[in-house]
Amino acid sequence: VPAGAHIEKARKAAERAADLTKQLLAYSGKGRFALQPIQLNQFIQDNLHFFEVAISKHIRLQLDLADMLPTMEGDPGQMQQIVMNLLLNASEAIGDQPGMIKVMTRLKEVTAVDEIYWQLTKHPLPPGPYILLHIQDSGSGMDEKTIQKIFDPFFTTKFTGRGLGLAAVLGIVRGHKGGLRVASRIGNGTTFELLFPVAETDDFLSVQEQQIEAEKMKGTILIIDDEQHVRDAITDILQEVGVQVLTAANGQQSIDLYRQKADEIDLILLDLSMPGLSWQQTFQTLKHIKPTAKIILSSGYSEADVHQNFSEEGITDFLPKPYDTATLTQTIRHYL
Repeated sequence: VPAGAHIEKARKAAERAADLTKQLLAYSGKGRFALQPIQLNQFIQDNLHFFEVAISKHIRLQLDLADMLPTMEGDPGQMQQIVMNLLLNASEAIGDQPGMIKVMTRLKEVTAVDEIYWQLTKHPLPPGPYILLHIQDSGSGMDEKTIQKIFDPFFTTKFTGRGLGLAAVLGIVRGHKGGLRVASRIGNGTTFELLFPVAETDDFLSVQEQQIEAEKMKGTILIIDDEQHVRDAITDILQEVGVQVLTAANGQQSIDLYRQKADEIDLILLDLSMPGLSWQQTFQTLKHIKPTAKIILSSGYSEADVHQNFSEEGITDFLPKPYDTATLTQTIRHYL
């Protein structure tokens, strides 16, 4: 066996170990939390396209977001992990049939009698205002015995390989000094309710707006993705920070567009799963048109899998799906 194969196996094992360590820290509630004020409604809206891409296409995501919700203290990366894990769990519970996942936010006043919200975290919640995140699915539901086990590390009702999933959710809620409850009945779906303390200051939005203005980018990017809502979402995000955006729904469209505008386009974001012309053919043709083209690949597959199946030189970077707004803009900023 070539030495390179052993090195690659060792690298993958190290990555898995690092990921597991992160999840174990999250489960214990002792992971590193970079707390900052978060406007939960805005956070959900900003990441909505990534959440929609993560769940099955036949499932409808319904939002019911409270008006004038105050900010909460949270770690954006950990919050994204919470929502993503709960949505993936809901999607799996619904399975292959059409279904619905409802995401709701509310302001809730916690009193001394609301013990049900901290029985799982084992930390009493001080009375006061909290942000409620409610995620409800139309899936198969669970019996009481299963509910008792779903937060155990490595327990799963399906062999999905998601590791600590819901256990990490519980740990992250603990780390945020929040509360959590779950309600479910066989045949009646499942509801998760999470509570997070309201931030002591509520002037985050104006600071965020100033920050966005200060971080404007310049340049033109070509987005190649067959999903209309993904193209629209990326366009909205990047235009917000000053980037000019061109889009193509498949490889051939992108090639035709690039032949005309190669000199204007500074960067290309190429999705790997598209009908028609393969991404490999698209990549090679774009490079043929302009050998110095900067092309970022994006996929739900791992970067190692991509490199294993495609040894072409000149890949600028790799952006794993699903990614959040911050990861997208930081990656793009690096090359513009």
